Amino acid sequence: MSPTQAREVMLLVNPTSGRGRALKLSEATEKALRSAGYAPTVTVTENLEEATERAAHASPGTMVASLGGDGFLGAAAGGARQSGAVLLPLAGGRGNDTVRRLGLPVDPVETVASISTLVVRDVDLGLVNGRPYFGVANVGFDGLANQYGNDAKLNLGSFTYLYGGLKALREWKNVTFTVVVDGQESTFPGWFVAVGNVGQYGGGLHICPEAKVNDGLLDVVSLGEASIFRVVATFLASFRGGHLQRPGISFVRGKEIRIHANKPLSIFADGEMLGPLPATMTIEQASVRVLVPGNSSVFQ
Repeated sequence: MSPTQAREVMLLVNPTSGRGRALKLSEATEKALRSAGYAPTVTVTENLEEATERAAHASPGTMVASLGGDGFLGAAAGGARQSGAVLLPLAGGRGNDTVRRLGLPVDPVETVASISTLVVRDVDLGLVNGRPYFGVANVGFDGLANQYGNDAKLNLGSFTYLYGGLKALREWKNVTFTVVVDGQESTFPGWFVAVGNVGQYGGGLHICPEAKVNDGLLDVVSLGEASIFRVVATFLASFRGGHLQRPGISFVRGKEIRIHANKPLSIFADGEMLGPLPATMTIEQASVRVLVPGNSSVFQ
């Protein structure tokens, strides 16, 4: 199926994404879809659950355009996997990491204008305790940073995570993780565990730089015991994806990952706090059909 065959479009909009960015862009995005020959039905959702439900009831093969942040895109993907709809990711959040990593523009109008050049690919979907996510599930210091970034009163864009990270550095102490990857267990004092599908989060951090979205595997990257200087250096290197060889970093792949900790911690996915540990991450291979550039680098 080519993108131009799916004339009906369900445009899902998250009014809170990017502190209202998605809602502001929705009218221009709707007009762009009409100009491209589509007949969009616009729904401004009340929550992520509604995005999943709406996408789940789309007609098979029709297009669901998700205009919001990474968490909203993951929620829409969860519904599209049930209905068989084709998902069009549109950047409406602050970081828009999954859209960037897939190789799509951060301007949704530009994405729609290029829709005839996009191709439909089967994409893996991660699950945290059964809840779908696209990009990265993470726990630890970076989870605190994510939480502080989300709570920031200023719209800092891609610097949101940096702000949160500096604040979280002061509070992270004496945490030990137990991580089980396909039955292989390891216990270590550390700073974070990231389980990547698309593999980018935090406004440009390529935390799982080798992740591929159609290999049926999740990339697990963790940082063990380290000084604050090493932590900062690791995250700075991750903007280029150059941290995997740094001291203290562990990198493995697997289909099922279980995480425990010696302290109460929350698990995040696509920027959304999902709940407390323990958590189990699994992968559903080729479960969502997504419109992406033909030369997207996250495919095998």
